[in-house]
Amino acid sequence: MPYESEDEAGWDALPDVSDDEEIPAADSIGPLHTGSEPYSYQLQQHDRTLTIASQPDKGLSFQIWPSAISLSAYAELQGLQQRGYWKGKRVLELGAGCGLVGLVFAALGAQVLLTDLPNVLSLLEQNMLLNKAAIAAGGGSVQCREFAWGITSVDSLGQGWATPDLVVAADVVYHRELFDPLLSSLSSFAAGGYLLAHVRRWKSDSAFFKQLRKQFEVVDITAKIQSGAELLSSHTRGVPRLFQLNSRQQ
Repeated sequence: MPYESEDEAGWDALPDVSDDEEIPAADSIGPLHTGSEPYSYQLQQHDRTLTIASQPDKGLSFQIWPSAISLSAYAELQGLQQRGYWKGKRVLELGAGCGLVGLVFAALGAQVLLTDLPNVLSLLEQNMLLNKAAIAAGGGSVQCREFAWGITSVDSLGQGWATPDLVVAADVVYHRELFDPLLSSLSSFAAGGYLLAHVRRWKSDSAFFKQLRKQFEVVDITAKIQSGAELLSSHTRGVPRLFQLNSRQQ
């Protein structure tokens, strides 16, 4: 384990420290793919492969991280348990990066909006184009738009995206100065559900979860992924934790 305790109480008990104090390294902490060639993600329930380009030399947002696999695994397992589960559902991804998570949902039939900062959109557009056929075969759709946490209004996304069926985010908790903007954006949606996949790298992550629990009930549903781990062996490098967030405002 890359941290002292698996339970949330243990997270709370950790002292606040600067963001430069890292949790001891573990296999699941680093980027999933660092090569120059695109990453291939095989959909377990379909004879389709997603091709994901990345640009590791450009920074964190341009790489594929382990939590993206956890969230993708959840999408696939739900689809296996209930055929057509994602058909027509509106899924919005925050901090989409390379777009793997949202593209998996789209390939399973969801209507997806990928969001990130302006400098990331060209990579998202590239990956949307690379996977156009796989998404069409699954009956889904995908688009991308600029969205800056704590700045961009959800109403500016248009087309009812302030009220999606699901908001998802993978490996988005990493800089303390982004905690408040991320929390602000999460709480500004009136979504049917929220999923957050996370690998703990910094002791100060506990500060984010303390703030998060003021706005959401945080339920650890990691076991739902682990129960289907045999289906995901070709992708998994240590399973990060997956949290379901239930808004306290409802």
